[in-house]
Amino acid sequence: MSTPVLEIRNLKTYFASDRGEVRAVDGVSLHVDAGETLGVVGESGSGKSVTSLSVMRLIASPPGRYADGEILFEGRDILKLDKAAMRDLRGNRLSMIFQEPMTSLNPVFTVGAQIAEAIMLHQHLPRPAAFARAIDMLRLVNIPAPERRAHEFPHQLSGGMRQRVMIAMALSCNPKLLIADEPTTALDVTIQAQILDLMRRLRAELGMAIMLITHDLGIVAEMCDRVVVMYGGRIVEEADVISLFDNPLHPYSEGLLASIPRIDEDVEQLYAIEGSVPDPADRSEGCAFAPRCRYAFERCRSETPVLSPIADGRKAACFLAGERLTRPAVEQVLS
Repeated sequence: MSTPVLEIRNLKTYFASDRGEVRAVDGVSLHVDAGETLGVVGESGSGKSVTSLSVMRLIASPPGRYADGEILFEGRDILKLDKAAMRDLRGNRLSMIFQEPMTSLNPVFTVGAQIAEAIMLHQHLPRPAAFARAIDMLRLVNIPAPERRAHEFPHQLSGGMRQRVMIAMALSCNPKLLIADEPTTALDVTIQAQILDLMRRLRAELGMAIMLITHDLGIVAEMCDRVVVMYGGRIVEEADVISLFDNPLHPYSEGLLASIPRIDEDVEQLYAIEGSVPDPADRSEGCAFAPRCRYAFERCRSETPVLSPIADGRKAACFLAGERLTRPAVEQVLS
């Protein structure tokens, strides 16, 4: 098998706080293969965004620190790179689209100048050539009248156009991996669909891999090849998308899928997972999901399950995962 574009091994990213050490990411291991889209899903506070920022080496220190683990990009551990080498990599072969484009773009520079800056830095082109490529990138992401839009400021563009500018900037240096952190947040459904279609088309044309951070399982079903489900700073399940939606092996994955509204069912109240996400500064023994799990038993409260292979490339961190392969889990919850 070929070497994954990205491989994370036992990553632990902790933050110092007045309440003690916050284990935002606590032993995450995953990989992204060339040309595939990996979805990373979970509630707010599950560690998705901190994982992506760790890959980009954008965790502020202090208060954050990489307590353990490796992040291998094209075989190199980026946690061991010096600042100059990381700057050369970030925005070049490794790019990221952030959640809110209005706060990610500089309001006092035109969008064309901001895209051109990245091109000049990494491709070493003179300013006129870099600006011309910036216009080409705006055209690639379907922004109308790109020659005019390149001279406009972020506040002059709609939310959907700003997100397209962020995508153009991220792709301007032909990255091998694009990390997209909630790329359709705060966009209406029509623009969301356009952005997702754009990302799917560009992946096919450019051959890049995508790590898609989201809480929207509909986007996962539409965009991803594989998915990892995070809870409490850890991965609780990993599977191909079809297998996960057909029969989730972890009770948390089951709850997420059961809570999706269904237009073909007449229900008075949507299913909801009781309780709330655990405090990352208060890690007790046992499974982090046990207080909210309808299947929890004594072992779950005293022993922490490890993410382990179950069958057909699937992994789950649940003592009952093997048994759950034989029954339609979501239907049992809804019954």
